Amino acid sequence: MPTDQYTHVLEVLTKYVSTGLLGEENAEDLTADTPLLELGVLNSVETARLVAYIRETFGVRLPPASMTAGNFRDLKAIAGLVAGQMPSAAADEAVSVGVDGDSRG
Repeated sequence: MPTDQYTHVLEVLTKYVSTGLLGEENAEDLTADTPLLELGVLNSVETARLVAYIRETFGVRLPPASMTAGNFRDLKAIAGLVAGQMPSAAADEAVSVGVDGDSRG
């Protein structure tokens, strides 16, 4: 997977988790290695919201077999999963979708 594609996905997902799931005031310590499941940031409802956001933003439908704790343990794992499912040109065409679900240009 191209590094720039992974980096782009990681940046977009980090922003989504920090603003959409945690709120800016609670996201100060968020890193790519923060254990999202272990800390309860991702539960079943929030994971479903994240998967929907990934589908809307990157056009990636994650296969059911990929829905494992290991693939959602932290932002690095999630970004790797998403980037690995994207065609190489898709990263450049990803629609910017806001936390509220509105398309951003």
